[in-house]
This record gives sequence, C-alpha cells and structure tokens, in this order.
Amino acid sequence: MTSKIRSIVNLLRIRQYYKNILIFVGLFFSKRIFDVELYFPLILGFILLCCASSFNYIINDIGDVERDKKHPEKLKKKPLASGDLPVYFAMLLLLIISAFMIFSLVFLIPNISFIFMIILIILTGQLYNHFFKNYAFIDISVLSTGYLWRALSGVFIIDEYISAWLFLAIFEIAMFLSIAKRKGDLMFLGKDKAVEHKKVYDQYSLKLLDQFHVMIASSLFMTYSLYLIFKFNLFELPIILQEYGVIFTIPISLYLIMRYMYLTSSKPEIARKTEKAFFDKGIIIAGFFLFVLLFYSFYYDKIVTFLLVR
Repeated sequence: MTSKIRSIVNLLRIRQYYKNILIFVGLFFSKRIFDVELYFPLILGFILLCCASSFNYIINDIGDVERDKKHPEKLKKKPLASGDLPVYFAMLLLLIISAFMIFSLVFLIPNISFIFMIILIILTGQLYNHFFKNYAFIDISVLSTGYLWRALSGVFIIDEYISAWLFLAIFEIAMFLSIAKRKGDLMFLGKDKAVEHKKVYDQYSLKLLDQFHVMIASSLFMTYSLYLIFKFNLFELPIILQEYGVIFTIPISLYLIMRYMYLTSSKPEIARKTEKAFFDKGIIIAGFFLFVLLFYSFYYDKIVTFLLVR
C-alpha cells in the first residue's frame, strides 16, 4: 500500500508543486497580503496550478512509457515505465484531475484570464515535451515562461497591476535555475549519459552553460535592483526609514545568487533537484532575512498603523 502511494506521488510529481507558490507573488508585492478575502481564490488557484502541472506530467509519462522502459534511469524512477502503476490507472487519474479542474474553473473561480493561464501552462508543457525540448536555448526559454504564467495567474485572480520589472526578474530566475539544472546534468552524468537522458545536451557544453549562467545571474541582479529602485523611488533624497530595509535586500539577493551558483557547481545533484537547495543553511538564513526586510519595506505603513491602534 505504501509503495503504491509513493508511486502515485511520483506520478503526480508532488515534489514539483513548490513552483506554483509563484501564484502568491502578486499578493505580496501588491501590498495586499492582509486582504483575507483573497486567500480562498488564491489557494484554490494554487491547487489548480498543481493539477495542471500533474496533468502535464501524466500525459508525458503515458506518451513516453515505451521509451522510458528502454532507459535504465527512467525505468527505476517512473512508475508507469517500471510497472508499479498501470497505464489505465494513470488515464483514470487524468480524467479525475480534468473533471476537478473543469468544475473549479466553471463554478468556483470563473476568471477568464486565469483560465487562459491554465491553458497556457498545459500548452507550454506539451509544446516543450513534444517539440521545443530538442532545441538548445529555446528549451530553456520555453520552460521559463511556465514560471511566468504561474506568477501572472495570481495577479489576474486578485486583479492587480504588478511592475513588468518583477515579472522579468521571475523569468530570469527560471532561466537561472534551468541553466543550473543543465550544468548539473552534464557534470553529474557526463556528456554521453546526459545525451542519452536528453538529446538536446548534445548541443550544450559546460563552458557555454557557465557563460550563460553568469550572464543571466548578472541580469537577474540588475533587474531586481532596478525593480526596487523604481518601486521605492530610491533615486530621490532623502531616503525614508522603510527604504533602508529594501536597500539591504540588494546585497542579500546577490549573496543568494552567488550561494546557489556555488552549490550547483560543487554539488551538481542540487542543480538537478532544485528543491534540495532550500535545505541549505546559507540559503535558509539569507532567504529569511530577505523576506523579513521585504515585508518590513512593503508593509511598513500597515505595521505602524497596527502598532498605533494597539
């Protein structure tokens, strides 16, 4: 029974659900985190994004089952290829997920823009798996747009405007992680095995990916810094109290970028499974201070009002 549950969890790729937390980015950066009425649609939206992700993974596994049986690594990891779960069960699970998504989108959260984002997530995932994954550089860009759709879906649910600089930063974070994963695969598996894993690796090299990684890391740091500068008008003097907090997040963000680059270079298995980076002590501590300072900077007025009322 336990092994079956583990196989279902692997089929759904629940470990990948953390990516859908991006749906809450708009809530935080629009300074509406205390608007409790927004939590139900956003949490439901998060669940639907997870369903859309699993929908893509299941379709891909069903389509690739015969090919995966011939691949030693995928044969062990994928429940359909290994025979732990039958294909008909995966199709039944697919129908259940589809029915739940349709019901929720029609009756619980009938937001046309959000529905469009769900369709884009599924469409992007399928186009990537069946076509774009075979083309170097395009594969990274297409994968990164999936993160963008997740962030935009939250913005459409709360009907709020968010700076384009922030969305550019999210896209660059996705590219940063995707490039690191490809570096990790080449380092961990070696060129020949990596090509067996994904044919596109024949077009990549560690030197080229290193150059891309540095380029995207620099661009990400500048984009994040410019977002804060324009958001808080840091060009203007004097700088008020809440703006000091946001200034200090800039060096912290740089540390996070450098720390992740170090981890993925010295421990390529972390790059292959991004979620492992979240358990690194340096990432945890820096991430905590980054969140606290951002929360202080964005919600300074509300914090002061709350304390005065108390």
